Amino acid sequence: MRPLIALSLLLALAVASPAFAAPIDDANAAYQRGNFAAAEKILLPIAEGGNAYAQYRLGMVYLEATGEMRSPEEAAKWLESAALQGQPHAQYKLGILYVNGNGVSKDFVQAYLWLSLSARHIAGSGSEAARQRDLITARMSSSQLADAKKLVQKWRPVKFETETPPPQR
Repeated sequence: MRPLIALSLLLALAVASPAFAAPIDDANAAYQRGNFAAAEKILLPIAEGGNAYAQYRLGMVYLEATGEMRSPEEAAKWLESAALQGQPHAQYKLGILYVNGNGVSKDFVQAYLWLSLSARHIAGSGSEAARQRDLITARMSSSQLADAKKLVQKWRPVKFETETPPPQR
């Protein structure tokens, strides 16, 4: 099922952003080979430009890399940027980071939010997001659960801003 999801994402990316399709394919190939430095070099400028998929993949690079390049905090930063734009795989991974307190403070309310949003949009692994969300629900107080459900209801994706607006006079 994972190859089908990956293929679907690559096709969606190619249609939505043809200029980035080839470089992201190259970054994905480098990532699969374990060449995280090459993947980072390709993904970083695209991610900085606001591409949610590139932000997700860059977050995964920092999460999966070894040695000095591994940085759960940097991974969380990029995964959050992608998740805020509605990237469902980033939402899932960010939720898991919040469950475990990896790169972020452990926070079941935030974990519930991101896992719920991911579960809405990913058919195959959405059930895993729902399963993980349901597991943490048992560990949440009724107040935490109510707060988390409100966040899910209010949530809307944000548009990534690449430029600072001019100052108001």
